[in-house]
Amino acid sequence: MKHTIRTLLSVLAVLGILLAGAGCDYVLNERTFFKTMTNMLAFPSSYMGSNIELDCFVYELTDVESGEEYTLGVRKCSSGVGCTCGNDTIIGFILDYDGAIPAAKNQSEDTNDKAWIHIAGKLESETPETIAIAAYTDGVPNGQTEYIQMFRFLVSSLTAIEDYSSLAYYVTD
Repeated sequence: MKHTIRTLLSVLAVLGILLAGAGCDYVLNERTFFKTMTNMLAFPSSYMGSNIELDCFVYELTDVESGEEYTLGVRKCSSGVGCTCGNDTIIGFILDYDGAIPAAKNQSEDTNDKAWIHIAGKLESETPETIAIAAYTDGVPNGQTEYIQMFRFLVSSLTAIEDYSSLAYYVTD
């Protein structure tokens, strides 16, 4: 009897360890957003199959070369992350969602008054998509094209955030 209980406990312990490591969840918040996203671009296979949650704002973007329109969930961050134009940029995901996504709000303004959402889901692919955008110098289009990379994110749940006062429009950490 003791041997059976010990064996059962050993099996449960091993299962617990295996399940804890499989499908590790990532919660991107004010403290982890920037570092996780830059790490994700460098090591996407580490995030495949994982559940990911984040608060972000809705951003609509049109590829200047293909004309394809994208709905993104993003945060604003410092230059150099997916953008080499020297200005600040957005970083986040191309959203694939069967439900309604709130329309982008105050998109061109540096303000926290955006259409904020909480999303949960998974990466659809280890390969980010490249989107051509107009390059800017000191906030003015300079006639050149920049390329940013974004992963497609299969959204399993989306909730509008009404009180976004604790969220930072701009993430640097």
